[in-house]
Amino acid sequence: MGIQTQFQKFHDSIKLTREDDAYSDAREKDNSITDQIKSAFKEAGYEVKSTFIQGSFAIHTAIKSLDGDFDLDRAIVIDSDDAPENPVECKITLHDVLEARGFKNARIKKPCVTADYSSLDLHIDFPVYKHGFILG
Repeated sequence: MGIQTQFQKFHDSIKLTREDDAYSDAREKDNSITDQIKSAFKEAGYEVKSTFIQGSFAIHTAIKSLDGDFDLDRAIVIDSDDAPENPVECKITLHDVLEARGFKNARIKKPCVTADYSSLDLHIDFPVYKHGFILG
């Protein structure tokens, strides 16, 4: 077996995509949480224009971790006209949604809100953007 074949076999055993069966529970939670965030933001007066995946999943370099933890970076984009004067306001709304959903250690950081899901090996970072600018 040549080195390229061995490398490909190794790569195939560690690669992870959002479509993989191993990621299905985390993908379901991510979709559901994102929907709830959109709803909470709309209710708070800053409607979500879009969301997108960043980081290793976005650039197709995610790998299966040895401890089974999934790490996701989900960007939230709000309309600049609706954005609050204080960028922490929308992060507090996001933080409240995560805590209500069973995340542990939810905390507001600069530039994101980060948390670990308590019943699933899932860690999500949520940076909030205003038309391409990260909210401080």
